Amino acid sequence: MSSIPASSPARTAMACLAAMVFPGLGHFVLGRWGRGLLLAGSLTAMFVLGLVMKGHLFTPVGDEKLTYVFTLLNMGLGLPYFLCLATGFGLEVQATIQTFEYGNTFLAVTGALNFLAAMDAFDIAIGRKQ
Repeated sequence: MSSIPASSPARTAMACLAAMVFPGLGHFVLGRWGRGLLLAGSLTAMFVLGLVMKGHLFTPVGDEKLTYVFTLLNMGLGLPYFLCLATGFGLEVQATIQTFEYGNTFLAVTGALNFLAAMDAFDIAIGRKQ
């Protein structure tokens, strides 16, 4: 097995933080431009498609525990989620639209995939993978 050089702890932390701020940004920090562009493009497209399909971004609602799970998944989007939260864009539930459940699913999966992308950036930064 070949040895892959690890990044410094500061660069590793910066890559992980950047990955959670915007999809693909952690890979850009590590110089993985192709993978970063692929992640940024595909996850941003999924986010936009989720909103176009009238999916809504979740916020915690009292005793409804499932909203906490979906809120955590949506928070995985990073900056786009918090910008929408600050502006109120994409928060309205539009259950009368036929595609709203597909939109919700796109938004939740996008956040989950960004968590996986952040873990991938971490693995690259510590030298676990190329």
